[in-house]
Amino acid sequence: MVDDTQRPRVLIVGGGPVGMVLACELLAHGVRADVISKLRRQSPHSRATILWPRVLELLDRVGVGRKLVDNGHYFDQMNYYSQKKRIGLIRFDRLRGAGYPFAITLPQWRTEEILEEHLALLGGTIDYDTAFLDGTQRPDGVECRLRLPTGESQTRTYDYVVGADGYKSTVREAFGFRFAGRTLRTRLAITDAEILGETTSSEAAYYLTRTGNMVLAPLGDGVFRVGASVPDDYLGDTPDRAFFETLLAERVPGKRRLGEMRFSGVFTAHVRSAGTYGSGRVFLAGDAAHAMSPSGAQGLNTGIQDAVNLGWKLAGVVRGDYRPHLLESYDAERRPAVDAVAGLSTRLARIGLYSARHQTLARDAVYRLGSTTRTLEKVLAPKLAQLDTHYGPRPRPRSLVPGERLPLGWRESNAAPVLPVDRYTVLLWPGLRYRHERWTRLVAWLRGQITEASVRDLGGRPPGPLLSKLPREAHALVVRPDGHLEGLVPLDDGAPAAALAAVGPVLARHVIPRAAAPQPAGQPA
Repeated sequence: MVDDTQRPRVLIVGGGPVGMVLACELLAHGVRADVISKLRRQSPHSRATILWPRVLELLDRVGVGRKLVDNGHYFDQMNYYSQKKRIGLIRFDRLRGAGYPFAITLPQWRTEEILEEHLALLGGTIDYDTAFLDGTQRPDGVECRLRLPTGESQTRTYDYVVGADGYKSTVREAFGFRFAGRTLRTRLAITDAEILGETTSSEAAYYLTRTGNMVLAPLGDGVFRVGASVPDDYLGDTPDRAFFETLLAERVPGKRRLGEMRFSGVFTAHVRSAGTYGSGRVFLAGDAAHAMSPSGAQGLNTGIQDAVNLGWKLAGVVRGDYRPHLLESYDAERRPAVDAVAGLSTRLARIGLYSARHQTLARDAVYRLGSTTRTLEKVLAPKLAQLDTHYGPRPRPRSLVPGERLPLGWRESNAAPVLPVDRYTVLLWPGLRYRHERWTRLVAWLRGQITEASVRDLGGRPPGPLLSKLPREAHALVVRPDGHLEGLVPLDDGAPAAALAAVGPVLARHVIPRAAAPQPAGQPA
C-alpha cells in the first residue's frame, strides 16, 4: 500500500526557473510535487539574464542565493545615455536594508542548471517529455490527463495544479483563464557576444537615440548581453554581426566591434495578464500568468516572486498548518504587484523610444536633474531591485503597515534575527523603554505558549532601516515566512496574558493552532 502522505499532492506544469523554485519551496516544507516539462532544454541561449536584489534574497530561502551569486557577474550601477552622452546614473550599492545591495547577470540556462541541481538534492526531479493535455476540477482535487514519454496518456489526480508553463500556457487555456493585453510594436534583437577591447565591469548601460535604443549588460569573461530595438526596415529573425555592429556605431559612444557571437535572435514583446492567477485548485505563475516589456529586465524576477508567494502558502495548506482560504491571497497580492512592475517596464520602454526632439530634450533634462539630486536613484533603484514589493496599502514614511517587506533574511547573521523558512515569526520589540528582566521573562513565557510560530526577541538587534520605523512602545511584529509583515500589535510587557491575547488573533487568521486538529490536507475550509 502506498503511503498517502508521501504521494505527490501538487502538479507543477513547467520545468523552468519558476516551476523549479516552486518545487524547491514545496520540498523544503515536506510536500512532494510532480514537475513535468513537455520539452527538454534544447538551447543554452535565453533572454533572461539579470537577478535583482529582492529575488536574490528570496532565493536564499530556497537555498541557492549564494551559489547563484558565486556563479554570476556582479553589477551595481545602471547608466543611461542619450545621443551618446550620459544623462543618468542609478547605483544599487547604496540601497539600504538589502541583503544583496547589487544585482547579478547570469544566463538563464546556468540559473536553471543550479536550480535543477538543488532540486535533485532535495529529492525532486523533472519528468521531461511529459505533457499536460487537459484537466477537470473536482471538489476534492484536479483530474489531469498527461501524455507520457511513451506517447501513452494517463490520468492522475492532484490536490492542486500550478501552470508555470510559459507564455503559451496549456494549463491557462485548459482551465479557461482569460489572458488579455497587447503586443508591443517594436521588435527586439539580442545576442551574447564578446566586445573586442572591452573589459567587463560592474555597470550596465542603456543607450537611447531618436532612431532606437540599445542595452549592454556585462555577463563576465568579456561577454556582454547586447540588446537593441530593431529598425522598421529589418525583417529578418537572426541578425548577424554586421547588424549589431551597425547599431553599435549609431547608438553607442566609441568604436566597438563584436568578437564571437554565441547566438542571436529577434523577438516581439507582449504586455498581458491573466484575469486571475488562481481559480479553485488551479494557479498560474510566471509567464503563464503575465507578460511584460523586457525594459528593466523584470520578467523572470517577477515570476520567482510568484513562486515564493504561492509556495509557502500552498505547502502550509497541504500540510494542514494553514487555513485553505490563505490561498486566495495569492491572486489578491501578486496581481497588483505584477501590474505595478509591468507598468514600470512599459513606461521605461516607451520613454526609451522617444523620437521627437521635444520629448528627448524633456526626458534627458529629467534624467540629468534626477541623477544630480539622486532622486532618480531613490525612486527607481528600489523598484528595479523589486525591494518595494508590497502586499497591501502603501505605508506612510517612517511607519510599518501589514504587507511591507521587512529588511530581514534567512542567512545566518549576528546583526539581526534570522527568519525561519517554514513558519511565521513573532518578533518581540521592547520599545525604547527597555526593562530587561521583565522583558526577558515575557519573551520566555510567550515562547512556551506560542507553538505555531517562532518567537524571537528583536531586542537591541533591529537593522537600521527597521529601527527607524519601529514605534516607541513595546510591540509584536508577526512576520510571514516570506519576510512580509502580517501584523503589528502593541504589547504591555507587564501583562503576559494580554500579550498572548494580542498576538493570537493575528496568527489565527491563517495559522491553525498546533493543538487544534487540522482539516485533511486539500479540503476546502
